[in-house]
Amino acid sequence: MNQRAAIRKFLLKNKQINPYRFSWNSTFRYLTNSIRFLPHFLIIGTSKAGKYSVLSYLNQHPEVSAGFKDHRYHAGVHYFDGSFEYNSLAWYRSHFPTKISKFKIIGEAPGTYLTHSLAPTRIKEVMPNVKLINLFRNPVSRAYSAYNHAVRFGWEHSSFENAIESEIERINIMNDNSNMKINNKNSVNYLQFSYLRHGFYAENLENWLKEFDEKQFRHFSTEEIDKNYNEIINSLFAFFGIKTIKLTKVKRKNVGSENVLHEPMKQKTKDFLIDFYKPHNEKLFKIINKKFSWDE
Repeated sequence: MNQRAAIRKFLLKNKQINPYRFSWNSTFRYLTNSIRFLPHFLIIGTSKAGKYSVLSYLNQHPEVSAGFKDHRYHAGVHYFDGSFEYNSLAWYRSHFPTKISKFKIIGEAPGTYLTHSLAPTRIKEVMPNVKLINLFRNPVSRAYSAYNHAVRFGWEHSSFENAIESEIERINIMNDNSNMKINNKNSVNYLQFSYLRHGFYAENLENWLKEFDEKQFRHFSTEEIDKNYNEIINSLFAFFGIKTIKLTKVKRKNVGSENVLHEPMKQKTKDFLIDFYKPHNEKLFKIINKKFSWDE
C-alpha cells in the first residue's frame, strides 16, 4: 500500500480529523469525550409516536438535556442501531454535554431501538443501568402515519391497502420459513416497509426484557401524553430523581408528514387493522400491566 492510500485509509477510519469533514465543534467534542455524560435515559420506541413533543416537554426542565435542541431533526444519535459497528464509544459520548455543565440528566430519543434485534444487548453492555422509555401509539394510526412518511420521501408508491397486503404476505412467508428472516444488521432493514411490524410492540419488548429489569422501563401511549402531559412528564422527572416542575403545553412536533394524502384511512381498512392488532395489543397490555383504548 502506497503512502497516499495509507493516509486515505487512516482518515476514513478517523472521521473526526478528516480535513474534508473537519469541524472545530465536533473535534472539540471528540477530544473532550472522556468528561462527557453517557445518556441516563433513552426513548427507545416507537417511531411516529410523538417523541419530538416529549423532548420539548423534557427540555423545559433546567436540569435536563434531551435530544439535540440545536438541530430540529436530531432527536437521537442512532448509535446502537445505525453506526455501532463503524463508530467508537468515544464518538457516541462526544454528542452529549460535559459533566461540568448545568445538566444532571441526559437523554436521547432515537425511537427506533425497540425494533432492532441487537440494540438491547449492545446498550446493556455500555449502559446497564440506563432508564428506558416507550411511547406506544395506537398501532393502526401509527402504521398509516409511517406509510404517509414513506410516501412523502418517495420510498413508497403503492396504495396503503396494497402496501399492507404485501407486508402481510412477507410476514407469513417469514413465519413459515424461519431461514428467510433478515439477518442483516443494517438498521434500514428494520425501518422501511415495516408499517405493520413496528406495531408488534409486545414481540419487540420481549427482546428487551431479556436484558433489562422491568423497573428500568416506563411505558406510555401517545394518546395519554396528549391528554395528561404535565402528570406524565413529571412522573418521568421523578423517575430520573429530579424535582418536578409546571410544564407549558406545546404543539405536536414534526407532524407535517401526517397530511400527505389529505384523506383519512378507509373505514374498511381501519376495521381490518383493529382486528389484526387485537392479539398483539392484548399481549402488550399483559406484559406492561396497563391497557390503552385502541379499539375505537
